[in-house]
Amino acid sequence: MEAPAMLENGNAPQNRKSTCLQVAFYALIFVLIIISALVSTVFCLLHHKQAPGPCWAHGSLKQSSTQSSEDLNWDWKLEHCNGIVQDQGQYLIIEQSGNYFIYAQLYRQEKIKEPFSLMLYKDPKIALNNAVGHDNGTVNFARPFFLEKGDKLYCKKNDDLDNILLKNQTYWGLFKM
Repeated sequence: MEAPAMLENGNAPQNRKSTCLQVAFYALIFVLIIISALVSTVFCLLHHKQAPGPCWAHGSLKQSSTQSSEDLNWDWKLEHCNGIVQDQGQYLIIEQSGNYFIYAQLYRQEKIKEPFSLMLYKDPKIALNNAVGHDNGTVNFARPFFLEKGDKLYCKKNDDLDNILLKNQTYWGLFKM
């Protein structure tokens, strides 16, 4: 009696067994990949922290600021600026090089005939911007600058007149772009 053709040399059952093992192996790998992706997604959703907003520093003129002086002192409000910008009285100190958008406004209570200006400097007394106002009583500017780590910024006015409207009408600040 002869053995059936499919069992010759004992190869056919091994091929079938090996094909089944390959399919099971690939199915197991596929299931593990899906589970890994799901676990990663759940982990990211549970532990994800939204990135903070951009660094923004805004200074309003202090009520106690000496109005007859060129130097102005500011009440600073800094948001998301830790390690980027530091406030120090009349100065902002840049702690991280990069592009910054700087804005400023000086608002007078009364209209005046003489021109006046608001100047933005970085130490050592390098003028970054000088905006001139006239009889309308307001001067303002806004523009981007590239600033280096260690730059020390401050604003000055060029007169001894004391007709500045305090509160939120005279200010300057920046945000990191």
